[in-house]
Amino acid sequence: MADNPHLDEGEKQGIKLIREALGDRIPEDLDTDYNLKRWWLGHDRNVTIIEEKMSMYLRNRKLLGFEEPRFMETFYERKDVKQIMQYFHMSRLTEEYVNEDNALVFVEGGEFDKQVLQTSTTGQYLRVFFACCELVLQTILKIEKRTGKPSYGLCIFDMGKVAITNHINPNGNCNKVFKARALIWENYYPGMIKHIAIANPPMVLSVVWSVAKFLLAEKQRQLLKFCRNQEALKEIVGKKLLPVAFGGDLLDEKYTSRKDCCNERTPITKNDYFVQGSILKQAGIESLPPSMTISVKANSKSRILCTPTKTELGYFVGWKFTTSDQIQFSVHSGDALVYPCLRIVTTEVPEEDFLRAENETTPYVLEFMNSNRFMAVSVDLILVVSKVTNITESSQAA
Repeated sequence: MADNPHLDEGEKQGIKLIREALGDRIPEDLDTDYNLKRWWLGHDRNVTIIEEKMSMYLRNRKLLGFEEPRFMETFYERKDVKQIMQYFHMSRLTEEYVNEDNALVFVEGGEFDKQVLQTSTTGQYLRVFFACCELVLQTILKIEKRTGKPSYGLCIFDMGKVAITNHINPNGNCNKVFKARALIWENYYPGMIKHIAIANPPMVLSVVWSVAKFLLAEKQRQLLKFCRNQEALKEIVGKKLLPVAFGGDLLDEKYTSRKDCCNERTPITKNDYFVQGSILKQAGIESLPPSMTISVKANSKSRILCTPTKTELGYFVGWKFTTSDQIQFSVHSGDALVYPCLRIVTTEVPEEDFLRAENETTPYVLEFMNSNRFMAVSVDLILVVSKVTNITESSQAA
């Protein structure tokens, strides 16, 4: 490892340990000193945890198409991104917006319509959030490659029009989904964000902190910087890269007419609500079998072995389910993960999707893992397959 003034000896040793643990599983674009330093520090120098989480990240990354050469170039043209992001305020992520500290600056508006939970499955939303995180990371990696210096994400989070009522109950539906998305950032993008500058914070911060404690781990909460005035924002961001709406100079006229540099948010009507069964119909699945209820015990996992069904469009494994609480869902074929592994919680809309299979004999395993140490999670599942061969339950360690 070449001498690097931005790394101390402990960090160099940690980077070496990560490379030894994962070997050639780390793609070339991710195998940089600065990126591995983020993993080392972000997961508290625990190489066992790093290997576990990075291995899962790399498998998810491949399944979600993040390795595609034109991922960054085509990001804003993706159908799934357009579908979800139209209901939220966010600025354009681009390596043009790098401040004097080599930070990638972007804005996220906290205002949203709680009807957004009616517009997609939780899985659809989480996969787009995952893609947004990946775009931030890949942009940071480009900045670091160009400058030779470490970079990081600097998010300006605007609370000016946040409806506190959407968040006042820590266990409310909005917070449940946002907790699931926070785990993606926490587990797979450690150390990527250095500051979250809160613009227009409410006068009473106690409510914000109660919600933050539910949504974010301590390490992530430490990133929050409450900026009571524009001068405080300028001190963190710099005037040049601070949008005009917050007292800075930046306008992004290529992207939006808004002075906060964010896209306009599309109003939600009932015509935008998710239609149950609409995803399964894409596989030619019209009629659904009866549901089954699975109780996944605390700190355990349930695995359902099945074979694909045949429709006029091919061979498929389809599912539709609701959960009583957060649960990790994945699909496997042999030793291979074949569907992204995410922590799912259903609220207004059931989870629904399918996998295309090559034939009707290859077995698939749907896995539901409950990380709660004290409480069981109930899953009401409709499984569209030709045959369920076996259902097993075991501890997470098994």
